[in-house]
Amino acid sequence: MSIHASSASSAPSPEDGAVQVLIVGAGSAGLTLAIDLARRGVSFRLIEKGLEPFAGSRGKGLQPRTIEIFEQLGMIDAFLAGSAPYPPIANHGMEDGGTQYVHSEPEPRAGEPYSVSLMIPQWRTEALMRARLAELGGHVEFGVECIGLIEADGRVHAHVRIDGEERTIVCDWLVGTDGARSSVRKQLGIGYPGETGTFRMLVADLPVANLSHDAWHRWPKAPGGQFALCPLVKTDSFQLSAELTTDEEPDQSRDAIQAMILARTGDARLVAGEPSWSSIYRVNFRLADAYRRGRAFIAGDAAHAHPPTGGQGLNTSVQDSFNLGWKLAAVLVGAGEELLDTYETERRDIGAGVLRMSKGLLSAMTDKADMRRGRDTLQLDLSYRASPLTHEDRMEPGKVRAGDRAPDAAIIDPDGASTRLFDLFRHPDFTLLAIGGREAADCAGVRLVEVDRGPGSYRDTGELAENYGLVGECLLLVRPDGYIAVAADAGRMDVIEDWLRRWIEPIRVVA
Repeated sequence: MSIHASSASSAPSPEDGAVQVLIVGAGSAGLTLAIDLARRGVSFRLIEKGLEPFAGSRGKGLQPRTIEIFEQLGMIDAFLAGSAPYPPIANHGMEDGGTQYVHSEPEPRAGEPYSVSLMIPQWRTEALMRARLAELGGHVEFGVECIGLIEADGRVHAHVRIDGEERTIVCDWLVGTDGARSSVRKQLGIGYPGETGTFRMLVADLPVANLSHDAWHRWPKAPGGQFALCPLVKTDSFQLSAELTTDEEPDQSRDAIQAMILARTGDARLVAGEPSWSSIYRVNFRLADAYRRGRAFIAGDAAHAHPPTGGQGLNTSVQDSFNLGWKLAAVLVGAGEELLDTYETERRDIGAGVLRMSKGLLSAMTDKADMRRGRDTLQLDLSYRASPLTHEDRMEPGKVRAGDRAPDAAIIDPDGASTRLFDLFRHPDFTLLAIGGREAADCAGVRLVEVDRGPGSYRDTGELAENYGLVGECLLLVRPDGYIAVAADAGRMDVIEDWLRRWIEPIRVVA
């Protein structure tokens, strides 16, 4: 990569202190990466072009897999307190003139502590993430715009504008998490092919008097286009979403929105308050040609854009960054840079799959007014089985294999107290689950959890064997992001050691 932004001054800019990672964009993807790097002791800066935090509710759903990640990042209590399950959907104005209620029916499965999606306005999600980042000693630098990138001497020189002054931030690695209109992606010359859809909608946050907060109110056959008012949990506001059938820019004032509510619902009792945020949204279907150029990466909406149906955008962005964070940290302490190539290999395929799914859900919503979501929206079944990082070496693999998400399970600790596997995963390192067998299983730089291996080991209550579908004693190497990297039969520490030597041996030497 050798990129010079034409908007940057030709004169040298004063250089700020160098950091290991520069993150451009402080939405959910940027904040996730910053939190993960902060807990690993990686030096970084998180810059944001905007002068203040995002104020809208837009990405208002957390999927179960994202909730698990927030637990691992030490934020679970705050998010459970600030969210709630989605309310039932109330479809008004149906053919019989009545209201149809649609209740979500989650199917809890063993090993999945969070079985339902949670609703929380995006502004609150990001506020809680900034608070967690502050606990770890980090912060967002608002009002800092990235205007150019140059790679030289094995580092990235990012030209930025702060309060009208141009400066340069030097970093080992740069990550663009700056949204669908990403300046980083454009400066890297990465294509963003796809299509711009015809579906447009007005989205706004505002209080609405005389409307219950116990349902997501929808008028799928409203005159002028579909219309919905979704209560935002633990606020007095609703998220309004109104389909726009022309390319005209609608008036977004309170009076205009009040008129729209009356026209779409026919209910004169509903009284709009002053909007706190509003935006016009046009659906896009796009996937970046690449997620990496040289020493720079893109993540989140900078890498993929898709409809809001299914609540996938914010969640996929969080998981992009959670996949990248541990790999960056590993390379910074000596792992080979080929580890970073697996970020694109793993996450771009996921992005393509999410794009296909959310596009299908949009078609169902527009053609059939169907808001039902399947299990695939929960993101618990995403797998990296085809990744070069994945190695399944058991003679009889169980239902959970290398590349899959490692399920939770209750186990008994050496002192006789009950604990969870997820409690033991709540750290930034690899975990080796040595289940049964008697051979030595110690690995430098890897956290060892021995189960059913005699005195001093953990004891399976039966959940671990059931949730993982174990058919014999085995070794499971769990990645820092909660996926199984290697599965081998008990006694085959050589398989584990070979993998560690291939991918992270320099880290273990340092450790």
